[in-house]
Amino acid sequence: MKARVCLFACILGAALPAGAAFAQPAAPSGDWPQWRGPNRDGISQDKGLLKEWPKDGPTLAWEVNDVGIGYSSLAVKGNQVFTLGDLDGVEHAIALDAKSGKRLWAVQPGPVASLLDIRVQKEFEQLDRNKDGKIDEIEALHRFKWDFNRFDSKVDGEAATRLAGRAANLVSQLDADKDGKLSLAEAGNLLGDRFQRMDAEDKSVDAATLAASRASALVKAADKNEDGKVSREESRNTPLDRVFSGADERDPATNKGDDLLTVQELEKYFAKSEAGRDGVLTAAEVADFYSREKPAGDGQLTIAELRGYFGGYRNGMGDGPRGTPTVDGDRVYVEGGNGDVACLDVATGKTIWYVNLPSGFGGSVPGWGYSESPLIVNQMVVVTPGGKKGTLVALDKLTGAPIWQSEGISEPAHYSSALVAEIAGTKQIVQFGSRSVFGVSINDGKFLWKYTSPANGTANCCMPIVDEDLVFASSSYGVGGGLARITGGGQSLNAEEVYFEKKMACHHGGIVKIGEYMYSNGGGPLLCMHFRTGKIAWQNRSVGKGSLLYADGMLYVLSEGHEVALVEANPEEYREHGRFRINAHGRPSWAHPIVANGQLYLRDQEWLGAYDIRAK
Repeated sequence: MKARVCLFACILGAALPAGAAFAQPAAPSGDWPQWRGPNRDGISQDKGLLKEWPKDGPTLAWEVNDVGIGYSSLAVKGNQVFTLGDLDGVEHAIALDAKSGKRLWAVQPGPVASLLDIRVQKEFEQLDRNKDGKIDEIEALHRFKWDFNRFDSKVDGEAATRLAGRAANLVSQLDADKDGKLSLAEAGNLLGDRFQRMDAEDKSVDAATLAASRASALVKAADKNEDGKVSREESRNTPLDRVFSGADERDPATNKGDDLLTVQELEKYFAKSEAGRDGVLTAAEVADFYSREKPAGDGQLTIAELRGYFGGYRNGMGDGPRGTPTVDGDRVYVEGGNGDVACLDVATGKTIWYVNLPSGFGGSVPGWGYSESPLIVNQMVVVTPGGKKGTLVALDKLTGAPIWQSEGISEPAHYSSALVAEIAGTKQIVQFGSRSVFGVSINDGKFLWKYTSPANGTANCCMPIVDEDLVFASSSYGVGGGLARITGGGQSLNAEEVYFEKKMACHHGGIVKIGEYMYSNGGGPLLCMHFRTGKIAWQNRSVGKGSLLYADGMLYVLSEGHEVALVEANPEEYREHGRFRINAHGRPSWAHPIVANGQLYLRDQEWLGAYDIRAK
C-alpha cells in the first residue's frame, strides 16, 4: 500500500510559484512551454473559454493512441506538442502537431540509444545459452522470470494452440526425469510462486489422502538423518524449503516454530493451503495457467524486444518517463526516469547535448524514478541529480557544460521540480528535496535557507508556492502543508514558520494560487484555503484526488479515477459547471492536464486527447 501511494510522488512534482515569484521569460499568449505552464504556477494565459460544459463534456477535437507508456505531462509551443513516453518499451521524446495530433518525430537521445544498443547486444549474447541465435522461454525465465512476457510482443494466430505449444515445450525442456511432469525440484526455482498457481486443484481425489501422501513422501526424501523430522538445514534445496516457514507450527507462547517439520505438520499445511494439489505440473496445467494469464507473445525474445525491456525506466507502479519537456526557443529539454537529460532540436528532435545525472553528477535515481522537469533560467538549465556532490546542478543550456553544483545542500533528489524566485531581495532557485524545501543562490548554487516541516520520509512532490517573502510547501503521507517567511538578506537567510495545516496535504497534483487563495485536490477533496492565514474557505469531494490547473476564471480538475470537472475559482463556495469521464488505460490518471491555445489536453498513458474549450 505504501508503494502504491508513493508512486503519486513519482509522477511529476506538483504546483507552483505565484504572486511575486520571479517570472520566466514571457511565452507567446496561449503557449504552455513547460511543466505547470508559462510561469510554473499551474495558470494558463488563455481567455475566452467555455464557462459551462455540455452534458458529455467539451468537443473532442482529436485523439491519438501513440504517445507511449508513461506519466509525463505536456508542453505546447506554437503548433507543436511535446511529451515523453515509452514506445515499444523504449523511452522517447515525442513531438506532435497541435492541430491534428499527428506525430512529427519521436526520438531517443543519440548517446542513450548507443548505450542501449551496446547493453542489449551483451545481454543477448549472455542469455543465448545454447547459442542458437534466439532467446527461448527457458533462457528468458532464467534472466527475467515471468516479467519477460511484458516485452514479448503480441503475435497473431489462435491463442489456445500457441499457448498449448509453449506449455508443452516448457515441460519437455525442464522434465529432467522424463516422467511427463514437472516437480518442484525441476521447475520451482525457475517459476517461483507461479509454480503453486499452476498446480491445479483436483477435486476428484480425496484431498486429505493426497495431503498425507505428499507429506510422507517429502519428509522421507529430505530426512537425511532418518529421525522422522526435517530440519531447516535438511530442507535446503528441496521442495520443502519453499513451505518450511508456513508449515512449521508455532508455539502460542513464543509465536515461534521449532525449526523441525514432521509429517503431521506438513499434512495439515497441504490440507489447508494446497488442498487437492499434488505438487507436480502437467503440460495441461501449465497451458491452463497460460490461458488465464494470457501472455500475448511467442515465448521468445528478439533483439528488438530486449531493447524494450532495457530501454526505459521500470517500476512496479508504472513504467515510463515522468517528467515534462521544457521548450526554450528552438530547443527542447527533456529528463527521463533514469536521469538522462538531453537538449534536442525542436524541429527535428536531433540531439544537441546529453548528460546523465547519476553518472555525471553523483546522483541516485529516486525510488520511483527521476520525475522533475528541467528549469530554464537565463543561460542555464537547472536539474536535480541529488546526492553528496550537491542536490542541484546548473548547466549551460547551449552546451550542457556544468556551471555550478549546489554547495551546502546535498539531499537526495525527490519528485518536485525547481522554480526561480526573488525572495528577501535575493534571486534564487527553490526546490523540494528529500528532507526540506530550500533555496540556493542563482549565481553560484550556494545554500541560503531551508524549511523542513512539510517534508515526509517517503516522497515530496509538490512544487512550493512563492509570494514575496512567503513560501508555502506541502506533502502527503500524514504531513500537510506549511507557510514559512524567509527573513534576512544576502547569503544569510532563515525560514520562520507562519502556520501549518495538515488538511492541505498534496501528493502529486499541485496547488494553484489565485489572488489570496490556494486550490488543490492533491490530497483528496478539492480544497480552497487562504494563503497568508491558512484558514480553509471550503472543501468539496468534487471528482476526487488528482491534479488541476487554472484558466480564465475556472479550475480544470482531473481525478486519478479519470473524471474531469470544470469548477469556479471562487473562495465563497464550490460551484461546478460540468464534468465528464475519459477512458482508463490500466493505470491511475496521473499525467497533469494542460490548457493551451483554446484546447484542454488530457493524457492517460499512451492516449492523448485534445478538447476544444473555446467559447462559441
